Amino acid sequence: MRCLDCAVIGVGNMGAHHARVLAELPGARLAAVCDADRERGAEVAARYGCAFYDDYGAMLSSVPLDAVTIAVPTRLHVEVACEAMRRGLHVLLEKPLACDEEGAREVVRCARSSGVKLMAGHIERFNPAVTRLKGLIEEGRFGELISLNVRRVGGLPPQVEGADVLLDLAIHDVDVVTYLLDEDPGYWVAFKSRGLLRDQDDNASILMRYGNVTVFIEVNWVTPVKIRTLDITGSLCFGRLDYINQRITLYENAYFKGLHAHRNGGGASYPDFRDFMSKSNLTDEIIVGIDREEPLRRELSSFLRAVREDEDPPLPGEEALRSMEILFGLSASAEAWKNQEVRQHV
Repeated sequence: MRCLDCAVIGVGNMGAHHARVLAELPGARLAAVCDADRERGAEVAARYGCAFYDDYGAMLSSVPLDAVTIAVPTRLHVEVACEAMRRGLHVLLEKPLACDEEGAREVVRCARSSGVKLMAGHIERFNPAVTRLKGLIEEGRFGELISLNVRRVGGLPPQVEGADVLLDLAIHDVDVVTYLLDEDPGYWVAFKSRGLLRDQDDNASILMRYGNVTVFIEVNWVTPVKIRTLDITGSLCFGRLDYINQRITLYENAYFKGLHAHRNGGGASYPDFRDFMSKSNLTDEIIVGIDREEPLRRELSSFLRAVREDEDPPLPGEEALRSMEILFGLSASAEAWKNQEVRQHV
């Protein structure tokens, strides 16, 4: 296995975990880290025995590298990612690609013109529970899908100043839902408001329609407990995905399974309809087996595999760009509704 020389630009909250995982991964060598905070960056470099720089341009000029992961503040994504890609380096860029749509397009254009691989760091896509749920959907375990209900609530971001509740939180769920349903939404509406924070919106509700499937997403920094769940309802089964505990619980719809079997000439026979109802309404809790693994480790392993084997990354920039286009459509919808509410109260 060819060893890839890697560096991390930005070793704050998320970037420090990038450094840890890259230092542990077989087939990767953490050559350097960079951070404007000299004390923090030097401490991470000393911990993993690599070089430290406080200027990413100097690092890119001095250290021979194959790939970099970037976890700087979002407002710096375009500048830093494009500089690395113009130097011929493959890039994993933490979500979101940029602060705005045009910036995200610029990052994708730069990757194309530079001929390098660009992968977006949507970590929830690499949660083993999400991968397993995708398989269950494709196997037809849920039957005809009816609705998805997502809650990503609780926990203020480490740097709340300048953060956006849709861009920070909802981007995860827009990406995951679009991945699970394998299509783009045809309709959406969003609302956001200020609950606890005085100077910015801290909660939002989103309603989307993917074909015949209704999706509701709730995100906020207000709820005092951290919840990360996705409920999925189908004609044959209901399921709940717990992101934090990497757990999927299923409840089969015995009534509709029995009705389906009966209509197709199979299944058990019942003396009367009341007996059918009483027995077929029973359901058992089914815990789905999942091989747990750190999502970030899976994400970085996938990125490096794509680089090493010269394959398309599992979440290329173009795919992340589409999620951002949907998100900014949602943001525009939320702003329109806020303005309408203001007009109504004037």
